[in-house]
Formats: sequence, C-alpha cells, structure tokens
Amino acid sequence: MRAAGFEKIIHIQMSLQLAEHQLFHNPFQEQLNLSLSLVSIARGSCRMLIRPDGGANTMPFGNLHIPEGRAVMSANISLDQIQFDDLAGKLRHAAPRPISLIVTLDTALSVDHDGVLFVDPPLDADITGIAWTIPLK
Repeated sequence: MRAAGFEKIIHIQMSLQLAEHQLFHNPFQEQLNLSLSLVSIARGSCRMLIRPDGGANTMPFGNLHIPEGRAVMSANISLDQIQFDDLAGKLRHAAPRPISLIVTLDTALSVDHDGVLFVDPPLDADITGIAWTIPLK
C-alpha cells in the first residue's frame, strides 16, 4: 500500500551480524544476544535479546522498540525452552552466507521509496511472527 510517497510495512527483513549465548550461573539463566542489520529498512540496526521464558505457541513472541527519528531498534523475544535450545544450536553452526530473519509486527511502519524509516513519536510494537532463513552447507 502506498500513500504520499510512503509505503506501510509490517515485515522487517534483517541479517544476522553477531550472536552471543550468555549464561548466568547464580541463579541459572541464559539468553541470546543478537546484533542484526536491517535489510528492508535503510541504514538501520537491531539489538535482539531472546530468552527461554515464553510458553509454547504464545502470541505475541515479544516486542520491538524504535526510538524517534532513528532506525536503531531493540527487540525482546520470549521462546519456550525447546525452541530456544533449538535456535541456539542452529546459530552455533557456520553458515556459507549470513543468517536472515523476517519479523512480523502488529503495527505498520512508514518507509519512503528509498527504504528510509519515519518514526514520530517513538514506536512500540508487538512481534507476532519470526521466520528464520538458516543457510545449509
């Protein structure tokens, strides 16, 4: 859908730059810290924190925060333990090209024809879906 030079999108494609698995031993907790570059939005990045504290098939998966005037996003995702362990295992393997994902939001974002995001005021949206593309050898 286009209006006045802007397109409304609910899907954001991202490319994984860095993944870290953090373990805290007292009390035992773990999380994945991901650094992602935005593919479908120009000059943007996302810091994603994934924790194994969600229920199976729970919606939404998490939330995304975008500050005003910048395409520097932060996301928090909750997965159940089995999904978390599966994802952590898949991220450990070297891939022939970058891992990518598409995040689906419950709120539309406005981008211009060059892919520049416009956010005013800051935006908080629920993440309703995540689709990973993990290249195989």
